[in-house]
Amino acid sequence: MEELYDLWFASLDIKNYTKLELLNKYETKDIWELEFSHLVDCKIDEKEIRQILSSKNLEQAKRDLEYRKQKKIELLSIKDEKYPHKLHQIEDKPAFLYVARKHRGFGWR
Repeated sequence: MEELYDLWFASLDIKNYTKLELLNKYETKDIWELEFSHLVDCKIDEKEIRQILSSKNLEQAKRDLEYRKQKKIELLSIKDEKYPHKLHQIEDKPAFLYVARKHRGFGWR
């Protein structure tokens, strides 16, 4: 189920910096449950708060999950152990990565 919240959060039209700040404090399911006052306390721009609160619909995330499974695309969060170590070293690292898998034998290609 956490994967649905990750997909929801990754798809939000908010600044990457905001995503990183929230992911530094919360899991995506916890972000889903945050209310307006908590988001204000996190010093998030009001436009982004409205975007977060108005987009709470997991139906699109469910469709995205099915599509990603069919296309063998994995979503990696910055918190994922498979997230590339070198990306952690840059200042404006992406909060999420979409990784396409092609299976030839075993492993990633």
